[in-house]
Amino acid sequence: MPTGKFKQRHHCACHAPARNRAPTPRARAREYGVSLVEVLIAVLVLSVGVLGAASLQLNAMRYSASAGYSTQAAIISRDILDRMRANPSALASYATASISGACTASAGGASIVLADIADFTRAVTCQLPSADASIAVAGRRVTVSIAWSEARIRADAPDTVFVVSSVVR
Repeated sequence: MPTGKFKQRHHCACHAPARNRAPTPRARAREYGVSLVEVLIAVLVLSVGVLGAASLQLNAMRYSASAGYSTQAAIISRDILDRMRANPSALASYATASISGACTASAGGASIVLADIADFTRAVTCQLPSADASIAVAGRRVTVSIAWSEARIRADAPDTVFVVSSVVR
């Protein structure tokens, strides 16, 4: 036996660290449900993430459709204003009370003004859902109002109104 500072330690299996020992049956019984709980938590986290991604995609589609309708309304209103600028002598003839109804083919007209209004009517009723429009002329100031339903995008959504006012010279 060594003497002095350094003593030899006695090693046996009874003093082995717990990590090297086989688990007892009682410890094993407590660990049986741990893996199942971990899997259930992982599935829960994954399902919340998938639902969030689906919600983002749905909202992106809604806003994209709404932006498309706003763009169509801007194009239609600018088109009729450009037609009115091309025919300023008949400006008062472009005033309409209200345009609405189902999509119908453009019937044209006997004059440039009637053809322009027929094209405007077809564009409003065919390119926007449940749309209404009007053209108001006060002197040289023209106001084009276009309203459409966004109920196809969101059931409780109010009608959207796009108004453009311009001076025609």
